[in-house]
Amino acid sequence: MPKLSRRTAIELLAQAGPVHAVTAQTTSGIRIHAIQTGRLVLKSAHRAYRGPRSLRLPAILLDPTWTEPLPILAWLIEHPEGLIVIDAGERSAASEPETYLACNPELRWFVSRNFGLLVRPEEEIERQMQQLNLDPAAVRWLVQTHLHFDHGAGSGAFPQAEILVAAHEFQNPPRGAAPCLWPSWYRPHQVEYRPEPLGPFERRYTLTRAGDVHLVPTPGHTLGHQSVLLDDGDGQTYWCFAGDAAFTEQQIWRGELAGIVQDAVATRRSSATLRRLMEATPTIFLPSHDPESPARLKARQVAKSARRL
Repeated sequence: MPKLSRRTAIELLAQAGPVHAVTAQTTSGIRIHAIQTGRLVLKSAHRAYRGPRSLRLPAILLDPTWTEPLPILAWLIEHPEGLIVIDAGERSAASEPETYLACNPELRWFVSRNFGLLVRPEEEIERQMQQLNLDPAAVRWLVQTHLHFDHGAGSGAFPQAEILVAAHEFQNPPRGAAPCLWPSWYRPHQVEYRPEPLGPFERRYTLTRAGDVHLVPTPGHTLGHQSVLLDDGDGQTYWCFAGDAAFTEQQIWRGELAGIVQDAVATRRSSATLRRLMEATPTIFLPSHDPESPARLKARQVAKSARRL
């Protein structure tokens, strides 16, 4: 993974070209779209950190190196029971965090010093849905993997949708959330998982009547982080929309943690569960900030333990 100076990272961010949705189809004929709502750059220690747990935040603050531009991905499933959006991405106003996050001074301070963001107006999720000839008003469900600002800011585009957030996440919002930016009507359904095993997961919440879309707990990055599993329809493959459970697929195989985790022990446990899933079941693994996620989606590329690095 490259480590860049802040100046180089910001220059690369400014030079980024236009984004385009990437589309794939399940065996059962369900279309899935990767929608990139802009890009961000981060401190290198934000993405990966190997030091003591107690020093994670200082390591990020003091790190002089930055990542290359990373996508801010949302996902759209054209399910027969209704459109499903997984995370809603970011708004163009986020390109100016000093004003965008003025309502949350602590978050504004952290983001302005440790992030660079570029979201063009045409990259907002509803604009890209219109380019796909899909009506934002037709979205039935919006599933939020977690409440960090770069994953939920676009939720205001879907006032008619049922929004689903893990109950523990909503009741314990992370410091990276910005409730002051939430729409006045924002009243998500607080998901409580049922003791119904699914592969290595002991609990799940099944969203669809067809029983092919499941929410599973993957806490650690935030206390109530969740991922979404879509049954491919071939009887054996899952599409795993993993939010920030990991920054890359390789982190899961290596057992490597990101720097920005609320609970390192829970993160390791969730990573081990995801690793068991990918070892036992063909799984297309799709984290939200992995530059390789859209290509894996398009190629239907499953994770394989033989690809460990």
